[in-house]
Amino acid sequence: MKNFNLNKEKAINSLLFVVNQLEKADTHKTYKILYFADQKHLLKYGRPIIGDTYVKMNFGPVPSFVKNVVDEQIEELKEIVAKYNGYFIQSLKSPNLDFLSESDIECLSESIEENKNLNFPDLTEKSHDYAYNKAGWVIDYLDMAKTIGADDDTLYYIKQQMINENLELR
Repeated sequence: MKNFNLNKEKAINSLLFVVNQLEKADTHKTYKILYFADQKHLLKYGRPIIGDTYVKMNFGPVPSFVKNVVDEQIEELKEIVAKYNGYFIQSLKSPNLDFLSESDIECLSESIEENKNLNFPDLTEKSHDYAYNKAGWVIDYLDMAKTIGADDDTLYYIKQQMINENLELR
């Protein structure tokens, strides 16, 4: 089954929200905060915030669209953030909070608070969870929910949300 669909506006504004909240944003910490925020939102509300495709990289899950934005690989989005010294991200804009729901901001803020002080090895270890370890390349959203304790009813609800979202695109 296809995972959730990417919401580009939420992805961009979530990225900007996280980068603006961190004292010094690096790619690793930013990507992990987004992953854990999506995981939290999935468990609490049955859908992720951004719906990005998380891929399994050596140091943990990486949101592919967000990485392309940070790496300035999308021409029309080159004015969003600047990457410097290879690993750090500077926001060039403020997030437009109109694109983020209260629950999105809640889970992003919780994830920032829980992870902002973790160092590289601790964040890497934390993100090498059940979903990460089970994945070949793309990390499954149902596995992300299982990682943090989703019961069968919650998993069923999430699966139905995924089906409904994919039907809407037809």
